[in-house]
Amino acid sequence: MNHMRKWLWILFSCLCVAIGIQFLTNADLVIGGTAGLGIVMQQLTNVSFGVLFFSINLPFYFLAISQLGMVFTVRSFISVSIMSAMSDTLVLMFSFELPHPIMSAILGGAMIGIGLIFLFREGSSLGGFNMLCIFLDKRFGINPGKTMFLTDIIIVASATIVFGIVQVLYSALVIFIMTGILGRYHKKAPIERHHKKETEEVEQNEVASNL
Repeated sequence: MNHMRKWLWILFSCLCVAIGIQFLTNADLVIGGTAGLGIVMQQLTNVSFGVLFFSINLPFYFLAISQLGMVFTVRSFISVSIMSAMSDTLVLMFSFELPHPIMSAILGGAMIGIGLIFLFREGSSLGGFNMLCIFLDKRFGINPGKTMFLTDIIIVASATIVFGIVQVLYSALVIFIMTGILGRYHKKAPIERHHKKETEEVEQNEVASNL
């Protein structure tokens, strides 16, 4: 039952992110990471976002297996596959055009942020440069924050050439909203983990007393 509930939440998370991505692509907005790279490449190649996002993430799984474990890597691979399929399916079924890019930025950033929160909570991810950051940190001691900042800057800078400076400025609102939502989650997460640890210790003591 718990296993089924986990995958239902992962499906919901991927749907939220897929919807958020469609709001962005229809407004020519971009975010950092492999999703942002996929949006930029979609404009340059006319290949669907889902295919690009799935393909871009493939090299990162080899890093994740050694640094994050097989279970997390497989779960992330499935999540990326689901989100890629949902993105390409949604664009065929619905219209995500809104009257102004600011509305797309707000809704897109919020949907992606919410989706990622539930995805992280279920021990999964959407792959990408996060895996590279962890690998470089563990192997070479390179600060993951600096690596992520550098990759995001490069992706957003490339988006300036494709979409123009105005759209990139609107995209900054997307990143601000998404990181703000994730930031609030991570502030609460340590308390939740501490409570979970205490609960597990109590349960272990109860089991030990019954042996």
